Parts: sequence; structure tokens; C-alpha cells
Amino acid sequence: MDDKPQPDTPQKLSTSALAKLLDVPSQQLFATLKDYGWIRKSEEGWSLSSKGEFEGGEYIHSKRYGRYIVWPEELAAHPLLLALEDSRHISATIIGKTVGLNAREVNRILSELGWIKHGFQGWELTAIGEQCGGVQLENDSSGTFYVVWPQDIQNHQALNRQLMFSAEVYAPPAAESGDMFASQSQYQGLDGRQHSSKAHLQISHWLYMAGIAHACQRDLPFVDKENQPPLKADFYLPAHQLYIECWDDAEGSTLNQRMQRKAIYQQHGCTVIDIEKEDLEQLDEVLTRQLRKQGIRVY
Repeated sequence: MDDKPQPDTPQKLSTSALAKLLDVPSQQLFATLKDYGWIRKSEEGWSLSSKGEFEGGEYIHSKRYGRYIVWPEELAAHPLLLALEDSRHISATIIGKTVGLNAREVNRILSELGWIKHGFQGWELTAIGEQCGGVQLENDSSGTFYVVWPQDIQNHQALNRQLMFSAEVYAPPAAESGDMFASQSQYQGLDGRQHSSKAHLQISHWLYMAGIAHACQRDLPFVDKENQPPLKADFYLPAHQLYIECWDDAEGSTLNQRMQRKAIYQQHGCTVIDIEKEDLEQLDEVLTRQLRKQGIRVY
């Protein structure tokens, strides 16, 4: 419905075009018009109520799109719709743009804060999220749920701390001279764990925010020779019996240990995901793709 062609009469606008004129998300306008009682959901999509018809709404029929609703252009000056400017909501995509995070990473932060949770149809608003001003919406074409937030949510201290921490964690090494981790020899994650390198912090933080249980520096169970020190995996996902190895600091004795572990993994037929140094710049994309290949759901 969002991409319906405009009617020949210029003063008539589709709901999505009216939303663009008002500079609000189209789904927010659909939800608002529903709350005002101007439209309602029916088997055929959105239908006009008598209130909607009174406000000038009418139907347009298209061979390609079927029936949809148009509104007089002057409706943009309606007091109820002008009030939307003061209550305009923003998406996770907009929230993340200011700090360089994508919508998926922002939604994970909102979930960690307890403001949303992932359900069968997508991201669902929690009671805490509702208290923070979140609004539950549904995508008309896909039926998936998502949540939008008041503009001033960007001033929320807890959210800002989480956004800034994640942005600093994922910042490339070249930017470390000015970040909070620059002078640290140990890197503490949001979950309280200590890591020996920023690369390990990045991977552990990603797994934690994605809600994936994991162990760090886990002893490999395959080494049982007397007096032989245990070899430790960088990361282990017990629910999936999957290992993750990070190759960012493979030098000297560290490289020797990694090659020993690699040989052991191959010997025992273990499933391993290798993260190379260049993968860290697109960690969300790489880990999401690799884990989904192993049948692991990633939100």
C-alpha cells in the first residue's frame, strides 16, 4: 500500500504520500488514522469509516494495486495531523545512524535493556518499553512487528550509554587512540567478562547482545595426555557444539597454539568459524551469515 501510484487529481494523496508530506513514518500515520477511527482493518486491507469519509477520504481502484484510500491534500493542515509533528516517532535505523550502528544492532541493545523482545512475528514492545514511549506497529505487507520511539528517546541516559559502548567496541583499531579502550590492557565487556584483546571483546560483545550463550577461553576436551597443558578455544557455543577462533593476533607462540587447535578441530570433526582480522570491520554481517549457515537463528 505504501507504493500506490497517485491519482490523476493532484490534490488527492495516498496515505503514504500524506505521511511523506507530514514527514512521519507511513506506518505511524496508518496507526494514527486507525486510532482516530478514520480507517479500520478489513479482509480487503484498509477500509474507510464514516469518520474517514467525512474527512474527505475516498477509494481509488487500480488494476495493479487494487483498492486503496486517498485523501485531500488540505488534510495535511488538519489539527489532529499537525499534532503528529510533536509526537513524531523514529525507528531503530534512525537511532543507530548517529553512532554508526545498524537497526539490528540497535534492536539488540533495546532488547538487552528489556524494552523489546523478539517474538514469533518480530520485535514486540514490553511494558518497560511502553513506559519509555515505544509504539508497537505492524508492517502491512509482511505482517512483521516492529517498534518506533519518540524522538527524545535519544536523550535517554541508559540507551545512550549502551549505544556509545557498542559504537566504541566496534570502532576499528585506527580509531582506538581516542576511544575508551585505548589505554587498557584488559578489555571489560558489558557482561563483566575480561578479554585480552579488543578483537575478543568485539566477538564476545556481539554474541552477548545477540543472546547467544558462549564460553570464552574454554579448555578443549580432547587433550588428555599427562603433563600436557590444556589448549583453550577462543569461544565455544555449548548449545551448538561450535567453536569460534579469532585470528587477529596470530604471532609467535600464539600462532603455534592456534595451529595445534586447528589440527585438533580437524581430527575430531569439530565445527569451527574462523574470524580473520579483516572480518572485524563487518563483524555483524560475517557472524550473522556464518551462524545462520549452521542453522543458528540470529535476530
